[in-house]
Amino acid sequence: MLHGIKSYAKGLRNLPFRFHFYGRRGMMDKQTKAALHPCVAHRGSSGKAPENTLAAFKLALSHPHVKWMELDVHLSKDGVPVVIHDGTLERTTNGRGRVADYSAEQLASLDAGSWMDASFSSEGVPTLEQVLDLAAGRCKLNIELKSDDADFERLASRAVEVIRSRKMEAEHTITSFEPAILRAVRKAAPELRMGLIIDDNPDDLVERLISLDCSYLSIGFYHLNEKLLEQTAKASIEVMAWTVNSVSDLGRLAARPEAFQLCTNYPDRWLAVVEGED
Repeated sequence: MLHGIKSYAKGLRNLPFRFHFYGRRGMMDKQTKAALHPCVAHRGSSGKAPENTLAAFKLALSHPHVKWMELDVHLSKDGVPVVIHDGTLERTTNGRGRVADYSAEQLASLDAGSWMDASFSSEGVPTLEQVLDLAAGRCKLNIELKSDDADFERLASRAVEVIRSRKMEAEHTITSFEPAILRAVRKAAPELRMGLIIDDNPDDLVERLISLDCSYLSIGFYHLNEKLLEQTAKASIEVMAWTVNSVSDLGRLAARPEAFQLCTNYPDRWLAVVEGED
């Protein structure tokens, strides 16, 4: 049986969207758009603050409409789950080498913000604990475990320990591109909700999700189609479409009648699209 299923898709899919929720001009109203397509802040509000930093997460949380944030997790040298996308430091910090070769304290002391703007020079690499505390009571997290770490079971168990230490098992979702990581998470935490990340749409995708005990799908938005969304809704699998940054793409997807999350670097653009039609 799938764990942690609380999909709004199951409840919404049988409603007569095309009639009940459309206004005088045949347009979907903004409340319906917001309910069907919740905003997920990708690596925080990463279009306007350096990705995966506390500044980006705080900016995202300043938008009341942000219901989810997505972030990336590696293990530090001392086994602390830290929030950074790449397995190496060069792209987003002033450090050099692998994340796994630095302690959490050393990573926190790096400059993880100046690459975007000098005003963010005090931003270091945060820990998962810090982001969990920041989001507590405010929004849910999509926590991606990165496959750069060779010891998948250690990565999974340490992430699970941190989530459990905050008693947040019911609030957040662990995702990964790597099925072996998801299996390790399930072994460590039967109660946690999991999701597969994929940049493809194979014919057996829903079957793969079910076999991995996943109730969440994170997929490149260009792979979305009516058939997939119908299949996932029937299986009570919640969908997040990534990464949708242009106003035109946001507008097109927000007008769809199926339920799925919209992941974007620009929560303000999501809001502009949703508020634009009434």
